[in-house]
Amino acid sequence: MSELVERTGVPAATIRYYLVEHLLPPPHKIAANRFLYDERHVELVRLIRVLRERRGLSLESIGRLLPDLLPDLLGTPEGGIFNPAMWTEVLAAADPVASAATLREHLVDLATALFSERGYAEVTVDDVCRVANIAKGSFYRQVSSKEELFLAVVDQVAHRCSADFVNWAAGRTVTADAAVIALADALSGYLPVVLDLTSLAAQRRGGYTRGLRSFTATVCNAVLPVLDAGLPDEIVARAVYEGVRRIVTGSELS
Repeated sequence: MSELVERTGVPAATIRYYLVEHLLPPPHKIAANRFLYDERHVELVRLIRVLRERRGLSLESIGRLLPDLLPDLLGTPEGGIFNPAMWTEVLAAADPVASAATLREHLVDLATALFSERGYAEVTVDDVCRVANIAKGSFYRQVSSKEELFLAVVDQVAHRCSADFVNWAAGRTVTADAAVIALADALSGYLPVVLDLTSLAAQRRGGYTRGLRSFTATVCNAVLPVLDAGLPDEIVARAVYEGVRRIVTGSELS
């Protein structure tokens, strides 16, 4: 017990109360007044504390959550509840709206990196789940398909590139040629996403066509207010071409 108190920072009286309330599995009795605790107890006590302090859950609410988790924990004494998949399940039950938004954002961030590195065709739902360390069921509770996830990535890329461009353009008089170079720089880390989106849209696949229009509109809205002349949609197209030209020629312009 003393070691459990030291590792969790929770008083012994509180831990005993958790035991009485069946929030923790029984310890292993090794003598008349001696009990052995293991990593499950450490993790569960920490979890209960976090749910109490950060989520504001009552012990009654926590008690309703834990029975569904204990069978898994009892079979995995090392690291059971603090792996990301288990946290996803716990927090989804504790706060469905907030945790869903957080997990979805996390998936989009991971997918942005994967799609930008490998391209759309080479990334599977299994890849995303493996990197996120979640089950497919958790994935499909946030997004319905790989297409939906990719379009969410497209939206994120559009806003990131727009923000980079706006930061660069602050206080400048921006010519069309300068805007093309600046946008190409902003797009450089995400070019596979943009090229895949363009290719899929060219196949007249509805969701991707709408995604390309939305992407272009978002970036155009960032370019238009600072542009001294020229059409923003043409500048976006030229920036994508500039990105491809750099790859073909092996050149880097700034």
